[in-house]
Amino acid sequence: MVSAEAERFAEMLRQAPRMAEMPLTAQRQAGEHAEDLTAAPVGVTYETVADGGVTGVWVSGTAPTSTVLYLFGGGHVITSPASRHKFAGHLALALDARVLLLDYPLAPEHPFPQDVDAAVAAARWLLEQQGVPGERLVLAGESSGGGLVLETLLAAARAGLARPAAAFLMSPWADLTCSAPSFESRRAADLECSRESLTRMARQYLDGHDPTDPTASPALAAPGDVAAAWPPLLVQVGSHEVLLDDALAVARAAALADVPVTLDVWPQMQHFFQLGVGVYPEAAAALGRAGAWLRQQLSA
Repeated sequence: MVSAEAERFAEMLRQAPRMAEMPLTAQRQAGEHAEDLTAAPVGVTYETVADGGVTGVWVSGTAPTSTVLYLFGGGHVITSPASRHKFAGHLALALDARVLLLDYPLAPEHPFPQDVDAAVAAARWLLEQQGVPGERLVLAGESSGGGLVLETLLAAARAGLARPAAAFLMSPWADLTCSAPSFESRRAADLECSRESLTRMARQYLDGHDPTDPTASPALAAPGDVAAAWPPLLVQVGSHEVLLDDALAVARAAALADVPVTLDVWPQMQHFFQLGVGVYPEAAAALGRAGAWLRQQLSA
């Protein structure tokens, strides 16, 4: 049963304009306020990163046992590290990790695959310059950032980089054709995203590139490519999302390639509900599950 706090937050979303349907400039302005209502993490340190072409923020809790490359979401066209400071802190605490909140280029100014190139470069920097062993490297991302995680894993494998230990995906947008049935079946339930808004973002990101290309839509990747690139996955998604089928498609692609995958569907939750730490209890509970799952992966 959904919490009263989550119901109240959903009602706020119902009454507010949909950010995804605003013009790009307004979207970007609104996206910087995504964390206004969320709680600040306690016991987290922040340090600016600018080294070897990699820029972002180190976010660390106490006694980290892994390193997380975190790729924020925003349809490939909006948001920034500044709009994920709090969440990156909560991620660091939940996953017992040092988190690199990467500042990567956005479309339409920097279309596909420039963000993939930046994320692969960051993974290489962590592995080769920072001395992070592959078995202690984790990738995480939400929405388009979840899709970018999978794009990065495929590209990193082609580049010969070590496979990370695990990947944590929240509401991944991983099929840019926007053709899945849940775009219609969840149209009325989803208070944040729609086929129209995501299709527009996909056009801005792809800049004429074919959306069926698995390098841009990793849910469509062949089993052999998935088997060679993807580590064990945790996929979390809300049942009220138009991207529900994207999460299911990612889990199916992993399963068909014999990649261990845990699919965690949260009833009546909205898109990237984990952001709401301090607003409704489901957000912290989901991150708690992710932390337990990751500790199991690392101990194995």
